[in-house]
Amino acid sequence: MQEPVTFQVNGKTYTEHCPPGTSLLTLLRDLGWVGVHRVCESGDCGSCTVWVDDRPVHSCIYPVMKLEGHDVTTIEGLATDELAPIQQAFLEKQGFQCGFCTPGMIMSAAKLQYTSLAELRKALDGNLCRCTGYEAIVESILAAKEQRSQPCLGQNPVGKSVPKQDGPAIVKGAADYTADWSPPGLLHIKALRSPYPHARIRTIDTEKAKALPGVHAVFTYEDVPRKPYTTAGHADPVPDPLDHYLLDNKVRFVGDRVAAVVAESVAIAIQACQLIEVDYEVLPHVIDPVKAMNGGIVIHDEPESSQIYDPQRNIAAKVTLGTHDLEQGFTEADLIVENTYYLPAVQHVHLEPHISTSWLEEDGTLVVRSSTQVPFHTQRVLSQLFDLPKDKVRVFKTQIGGGFGNKQEILTEDLCVLATLRTGKPVQWEFTREEEFTATNSRHAMQIRVKTGVKADGTLVAQEMEAIANTGAYGNHAPTVVFLTGCYPLGLYRCPHQRFIGLSVYTNTMPAGAFRGYGATQGTFAVESQMDEIAEKLGIDPIELRQKNIIQPQDIIRLGREEAHDHFHLIGSYGVPECFAKVTQAFNYVPGMKPTVDGHLRRGVGFAVSMQGSGLAKIHSAGVKLSLKNNGKYELRTGAIDVGTGADTSLRQIAAQVLGVTVADIELIAGDTHHTPFDAGSYASATTYISGKAVNKAAIAMRSQILQFAAKVLDTQPENITLTADKVLAPQQEITLQELVAHNQQPFVVEVEHAANESSLTFAVQGAEVEVDIETGRITVLRCVQAIDVGTAINPRICRGQATGGIVMGLGYALSEELLINDAGRILNPALRTYRLPTAKDTPQMEIFLVEQPDPYGPFGAKGIGEIGTNCTAAAIANAVAHATGVRLTQIPMTPERVWKALNA
Repeated sequence: MQEPVTFQVNGKTYTEHCPPGTSLLTLLRDLGWVGVHRVCESGDCGSCTVWVDDRPVHSCIYPVMKLEGHDVTTIEGLATDELAPIQQAFLEKQGFQCGFCTPGMIMSAAKLQYTSLAELRKALDGNLCRCTGYEAIVESILAAKEQRSQPCLGQNPVGKSVPKQDGPAIVKGAADYTADWSPPGLLHIKALRSPYPHARIRTIDTEKAKALPGVHAVFTYEDVPRKPYTTAGHADPVPDPLDHYLLDNKVRFVGDRVAAVVAESVAIAIQACQLIEVDYEVLPHVIDPVKAMNGGIVIHDEPESSQIYDPQRNIAAKVTLGTHDLEQGFTEADLIVENTYYLPAVQHVHLEPHISTSWLEEDGTLVVRSSTQVPFHTQRVLSQLFDLPKDKVRVFKTQIGGGFGNKQEILTEDLCVLATLRTGKPVQWEFTREEEFTATNSRHAMQIRVKTGVKADGTLVAQEMEAIANTGAYGNHAPTVVFLTGCYPLGLYRCPHQRFIGLSVYTNTMPAGAFRGYGATQGTFAVESQMDEIAEKLGIDPIELRQKNIIQPQDIIRLGREEAHDHFHLIGSYGVPECFAKVTQAFNYVPGMKPTVDGHLRRGVGFAVSMQGSGLAKIHSAGVKLSLKNNGKYELRTGAIDVGTGADTSLRQIAAQVLGVTVADIELIAGDTHHTPFDAGSYASATTYISGKAVNKAAIAMRSQILQFAAKVLDTQPENITLTADKVLAPQQEITLQELVAHNQQPFVVEVEHAANESSLTFAVQGAEVEVDIETGRITVLRCVQAIDVGTAINPRICRGQATGGIVMGLGYALSEELLINDAGRILNPALRTYRLPTAKDTPQMEIFLVEQPDPYGPFGAKGIGEIGTNCTAAAIANAVAHATGVRLTQIPMTPERVWKALNA
């Protein structure tokens, strides 16, 4: 233990003894200043930024031993009675979504020096954000010195940019994330992970680990029930292979779980993991999915696993779509174009890591506090794994620091619960950033072959797509992701003869899973790249080619599995023509527009189109409970999950619109299996469309219930009653809502469940302008314009935030992001410093158009928007590069090296 250190935090004096090597971040969180967030612990993200004597530092790499006599200011100490100007600006301009990066971003922003927008963006290099696309952050910083504006909190809130209701807590560092509270007596888990991509455990000796002081339990495959399950949070019955085990005697990728240690501290648990002795039988491995199908190496040879399509050939799932005559279609074609496109594995990089805390209540209820997108699916899986009644398993979420699909997995909750049940004590498991990169999930790497036959006038007559997806060591989401790879990108265009064959193939790499866009992102890149190539070969404008072939309002999409022809998506509202018009007008685009040449620089523009369903028709369901309380205010209970998307605000807007109140008049309780009705969770662009429709129905029923009862009390007809924010009015008489509640012997309560029969399609058109340096291969994206057919924008600012965040996520996919895996199956860049996320200086000028034509099925005409913004970006950039240089790139990311090689091929 080092010498005591005396210092101040937010004006309070401390004297602390800390072990050598303790970081300021760890000390601050131990002292209760939890607005300082743990993300990378390498000084790369800025989420832990504080001031030491008024100078911003990354507290994760600032040693406590240097703290003697210094003053520390955290986000909690930035302001006292009123918000600081920079906090107020972030609140008003909504410079946050999930909010996990926001305290550090604000502490850095308050000290920035800049004289231009470019300097400001460069100065933000030390702070990363995965949600916003930085646009709102830059606007917030610029607005910090401007006159304050008044937030929109009035009645009739649908269609207005009502501030996110979690905003005040986020900008003050008071938002409650999973790691910010722990029950007394907490134990911690660390996992011993496999050093080999494929091996069988001959023997495993845990005695030394168990003997280490502070260790409470060590678990191996010998100590756990052997039940196959999937980590994917899906509706029951699950479509995925059941091929995962709590712990197994076989490991299938570098980073797979071998054993788990439960100890009094993380440090002790790590030390104990190093004491476990394992004798491995190292097995041949395969990391290429094409080679994996050739036989010889069988990754899942265990007899207990089920729902695997062809384990001997490592095919986890196969999807076939389309039933028409391809041979006839290609015979009719005047031009046939065929290419193979290569898409990488990329990581979600939500800044809050996976984390769960579990404990037992006095009545025996198992409680799991988790950063999860799917509390109810997690409850079901835990109940099944441990033979517990569902009503004895409570799963709930607090504030969530991003997810993007990766928290649709049960990755920490299972072993946490095992440890709590075995020790009887509270247990927490928080992943490191390296574990996020190496032991969670990625977007599916794919190679996609597309062959298209077309008439000379541009009419599509045949399309064939074959996708081989690397699902990694386990098959979570294997069939469903690959299904969407073909369904949406091919379904976007009218073509009489279409066929899609998709294979999800096991390899000895980290599993792939759900990721924003969910397979449609990969398929969109391939199809939209090929559409531009066809247009070039036929001498037809690429916009004209798309408009000629895109589906029309009268079309019903029936590109479904052969064994389930009734799977379809529905075109409700249709704003596609206006989307095309908005984007082309923004670029002053005219057919035949030539690229710009300026020495070694080439400028060009490119376009792409995408569609995405809103929720899962006949599958995704949401329940809502709405009550009128004794104080005359409303309480809304929903199982829906806000992962930074603003759902908690948008759902309140829908209810408030019906009930004639403000958003602030509605108390929200969300995402708790014991205190809210069932909701399938946050995925598939479903929350506004499906959970929002349930809220809409509940509010209408509540309004009717109030009017009916008020009519009896006031001795009149319901049609004579007017409901206001705090009272009901009738001719010459009125009664407050509080008085009305007091009159009623029964509570005013409505419970509604909604499962959509339709999945209305959201469309997006995107244009990109790029500059390519032909001497270096460097691509600079100058401008992105996106028009989204949203139906109705419940909250325009939230919708725009989803769009800009989606574009920048697509920008990283297009230009820089890629999980690099060597021949031994090891990920080479498992850190923020080497993974290359876009930063503020990388983001182009962005313009978003929300095209509003109300949908007949969504609440107030709204459709899903969470995923669509990501799908088009990479294809639009690739098409712009081809326009600028004449070179067609079929592999992303389009790194300078790849571009330079293609230019010089």
